[in-house]
Amino acid sequence: MPRPPLPLGSWGKVSRDQVSPGVWRAMARFRDFDGITRKVEVRAAATSKADRGARAERLLIATLLDRAAPAGEDVTADMRLSKLSVVWWTEFEQMDRAQNTRRRYREVLDAYVLPGVGGLKIREASVSILDRFLKTMTAQHGAATAKLCKTVLSGMLGLAARHGALELNPLRDVAAIAATKSEVKALGIEEVHALRAGLHLWQTSKPARGRPRPTDLLDVVDVMLATGARIGEALAVRWSDIDLSPKRPTLTVNGTVIHVSGKGLTLQEHPKSTNSRQRYVLPPFAVEMLLRRQVQQSAGNAWDVVFPSSTGTLRDPNNFRKQWRSARDELGFSWVTPHTFRKAVGTILAASEGMAAASAQLGHSSEQVTRTHYVQRVHDAPDMSQILQTFGTRDETL
Repeated sequence: MPRPPLPLGSWGKVSRDQVSPGVWRAMARFRDFDGITRKVEVRAAATSKADRGARAERLLIATLLDRAAPAGEDVTADMRLSKLSVVWWTEFEQMDRAQNTRRRYREVLDAYVLPGVGGLKIREASVSILDRFLKTMTAQHGAATAKLCKTVLSGMLGLAARHGALELNPLRDVAAIAATKSEVKALGIEEVHALRAGLHLWQTSKPARGRPRPTDLLDVVDVMLATGARIGEALAVRWSDIDLSPKRPTLTVNGTVIHVSGKGLTLQEHPKSTNSRQRYVLPPFAVEMLLRRQVQQSAGNAWDVVFPSSTGTLRDPNNFRKQWRSARDELGFSWVTPHTFRKAVGTILAASEGMAAASAQLGHSSEQVTRTHYVQRVHDAPDMSQILQTFGTRDETL
């Protein structure tokens, strides 16, 4: 009968021998966590004539114990999800994720996942219990929050499965979270013309009362219309990102304005997606606006941004949205958000140049994302007018 293999993370009999005068060697076979058994040895000088390798053996045992110790917290089936979340979060923070993504996942973990199921042990996190929890989240907080809870829990229990605390990740078998799909609604060309004209009049007229109106909402909107950039990305554009050369004027989206807890606004040095830096060739209307701003700008700002706040700091996307809501409601475009301009870009490019061009402009990972969320569908029936005309042809004999 062949000798059975050592258990993972364990070692066999320790042996020792003298390799030179006063120097001893201790050796043992150790089965690593990749399943391969390797010889481990340590050499050490003897402390006395009676030592005979005892010191070398002690050092070998310490080495083997370190090698056998699990990396980080030992995840077992009896660990509570609240404790598992600490192990998972430590691993998650090492991933290359945007700061807003990390912030949102942390909020979901603290506000929903831990209060809801944090007291469960890993072995108790069954499909039925997790399914009930996610249905409750959907009913109370909406499908979007429930999906994020599912994503966070899937990451945590996937970690538990990798450590052998679960056979399979139970999130694989919970029911899909139903979300009401709404039709994409984008601005048409005539609507954009009307909105831009109305916005120009709105911001150049004095309000009857209250604070003065911002005078550059249209400029920010024009950057979004000229590129398809998100509002945080548009407000993060710096003059160093712009090349207004007559032959090929460009704007590069290199970052986005975000809010960091405890620090306030900052400029993240990459867009929403870490791999979505894009250089756009600018249409003439955007070039004219940027040239005008260059001339009119009286002083620079510490961030070198094109659209600073009134005090020369970074402009808060949430403050811009608040200002935008005041304008749009008076102009009769109450359904339009800053993200609607991104959809307008996707829709017009898909109609004129194809879905691939629209997806490339918006920096999406696939055309399906563009088609599903950013392009307004127009359902054109086939031209059957000649056939249907028979209904309207009058029979003179009647």
